[in-house]
Amino acid sequence: MGSRATQLPILIMGAGISGLTLAQACCKYDIPHLLFERDISPTARSAGWGLTLNWSLPTFRSLVPDHVLAQLPETLVNKAAVDAGEKGTFTFFDLDTGTAKWKVPATERIRVSRERLRILLLTGLAVNWGKALSAVRKVENGVTVTFSDGSEETGCLLVGCDGANSQTRKLCHPEDYRNKQLPIRFIGAGVRYPRSEINGMYKLDRFFLQGSHPSTDAFLWFSFLDVPGDPHTISHDVEAENEVEMYRCQIMTSWPYRAGFLGHDAPIEVPDGKEEKLALMKKVASDFTEPFRCVVQNIPPASEVKEVFLADWLPRATSTTALGHELGGHVVLVGDAAHAMVMYRGEGANHSIVDVGHLIDLLRPLVKDSTSDEQWQQAVHHYEEEMIERTAVAVLASRQACMDAHDHKRLHDNSPLVRRRLMRSDLEETEAAR
Repeated sequence: MGSRATQLPILIMGAGISGLTLAQACCKYDIPHLLFERDISPTARSAGWGLTLNWSLPTFRSLVPDHVLAQLPETLVNKAAVDAGEKGTFTFFDLDTGTAKWKVPATERIRVSRERLRILLLTGLAVNWGKALSAVRKVENGVTVTFSDGSEETGCLLVGCDGANSQTRKLCHPEDYRNKQLPIRFIGAGVRYPRSEINGMYKLDRFFLQGSHPSTDAFLWFSFLDVPGDPHTISHDVEAENEVEMYRCQIMTSWPYRAGFLGHDAPIEVPDGKEEKLALMKKVASDFTEPFRCVVQNIPPASEVKEVFLADWLPRATSTTALGHELGGHVVLVGDAAHAMVMYRGEGANHSIVDVGHLIDLLRPLVKDSTSDEQWQQAVHHYEEEMIERTAVAVLASRQACMDAHDHKRLHDNSPLVRRRLMRSDLEETEAAR
């Protein structure tokens, strides 16, 4: 095989957390790259809510340039509490009695605003907005991608960082690209509350908490997103009439998709309308004890309310697919595109960052020297081998955590829902988890 043209850029599809982290790492290590995003602008869709970074933090710090990393504290949720040394206990509550049942053991972890983290990671990056991938083909010096607007770009490697509904994945795995839906339904809300209405929750934890109801198996997740004093957030906004500082919160309810839930003969599906979604959230939480009940019942009608589709996708080799063979080691998947997992262990972003770290370690020597196709194929093989081994168990553990969250009697000390978050897990891969 001939040598590759090392000046060709890496083509990064997707400007979410994984794509932006990869682009920042390319900047740090002087790796040519182009970054594409199908959205037309950074504000084209909801920026999402919050995420927790824990065991991926050392990798994240190694990837991001120092001037960007220095601003990471600006993304923290409740920065004042963090500065005071508080980490939160991530407690799991019995929503019938209010009893604290489990606390996830503390590790180094930070809770960040996804919106503020994304804004930070956009620093200094040139994003090609409005670029939806439609095709990819092998060329002599790498791959050429075609976008829906007819434009094309050529690079040495296509990296699909385009999320759980990845078009890159669809092109590479046309027969089995679809996510597997779990038998759980989920509605979330982004809510602004004055301190007086969420004081009970704030006393329980400054960051986040979760719980389920033993009679209904309904689940609640509550997290602060922005609090007064956090930088560059709507929490600084003051209600014009009463001058009350507002706390922005993430409130999620989910329930088992099965006959008999809340006395219904048929499983309860998420309704289409926003008002109907909010009404169902309140119905699901109607039996919760305080303060968990009121924090759902008092959600204002103007709040952002949306369904979250709970589905996952087990990682598999892309290099061995028909397109992977055709492209000869010039395509990989990263993050949710490679291993979509439900959020009940909060590990998706952490694995995405570690994906980027491993990929960068393999790419750095390749882009500096004349490199054969065989060397690129070997690098992609090593990347996929490690990524699949690490994330397959994580997808299954997150799936099991989701199922346990909605089957209260199954919860125990070793449930993946309440166990310590680690990069690798010895969780049992039971048939029920598959």
